[in-house]
Amino acid sequence: MASQRVLLPLIFIAGAIATCFVSGLAPGSTRVPRSARQAVPEAMELGSSINTALEVSTPGWWANIVTVVVPCSILIILYLQSEKRKYEEKMGIKK
Repeated sequence: MASQRVLLPLIFIAGAIATCFVSGLAPGSTRVPRSARQAVPEAMELGSSINTALEVSTPGWWANIVTVVVPCSILIILYLQSEKRKYEEKMGIKK
């Protein structure tokens, strides 16, 4: 019974993830309605180049470093220190 409680949500999550990456259309076969094309500025109709698509802003880069890497590093260090303290207490090692 417990496995059914875990299995069903996992199936739903896997289905949701699969629909995010898979669409039933072949690449390039989507048709844009005329009204939507008129709403897009002329510069966007030309498409973006690879260079523009791969540009990374420096403030965004540093924001990712500060908000992701630094906190994760701190949490890893705290975890390792607590495990070391537990090990030392278990083995009777005193400083």
